[in-house]
Amino acid sequence: MANFGTERVYQEFEPATRWTSEPDAEVLVADLPGFKKEQVKVAVTSTRKLRLTGERPTGGNKWIRFHREIPVPLTVDIDSVSAMFKDYKLYIRHPKVKTETPQTKPPPSPVKPPVVTKPHDQHEAKQSQGSKPNDQLKHNDAEQKAGEVKSDKEGLVGEPKGTLSSKDEEKDRVGAKWFEKYKEATGNVVKEAKSKRQLLCNLTASIVLVLLILLYARNAVRSSLVWNSEE
Repeated sequence: MANFGTERVYQEFEPATRWTSEPDAEVLVADLPGFKKEQVKVAVTSTRKLRLTGERPTGGNKWIRFHREIPVPLTVDIDSVSAMFKDYKLYIRHPKVKTETPQTKPPPSPVKPPVVTKPHDQHEAKQSQGSKPNDQLKHNDAEQKAGEVKSDKEGLVGEPKGTLSSKDEEKDRVGAKWFEKYKEATGNVVKEAKSKRQLLCNLTASIVLVLLILLYARNAVRSSLVWNSEE
């Protein structure tokens, strides 16, 4: 009879639980109304489960208790689980496992193959860019000089009156041929100049031709003067 009325009568209690997610942890929140911190126990089993137990008196020999096991997510570290009891709520914090994401290098940008330019193409490109204005100027100067020589020649030859000798006519024909050759040579210099060396040679040939024409004109003037004196 001494132990009469001391046997506890338990009432099972199912606490409400919910998971909340944080940047670095998963938190389990259990509502335990009327419970105190010392009346609640938290443990992690070897089967990776969170075991929550607790009991408290409700009056006389009546008690209320709960027992619940909740699986722990695989993304959390069970060795770093911590619990906090506040305002009849149990907060169990499960830190997330830190995984180092490998840094992937960006794919290398495609390398464009170098453009191989043939020496002949480089020479023609440079010649087409830099030599055309010079060739055009030289051609214009040569034509201008040829026109001046021709006008001087015509003025000097046309001054004497009377018929010229066959020797003078032959000189005129030779001079005309030389002049045509000069024009042809200067034209070919512009069209066929492919290198600086060839351009220099052609320019030298043009100068020689001009000198010959001037020499011819000088001889023609002398012959006309002699012709005038003889007449």
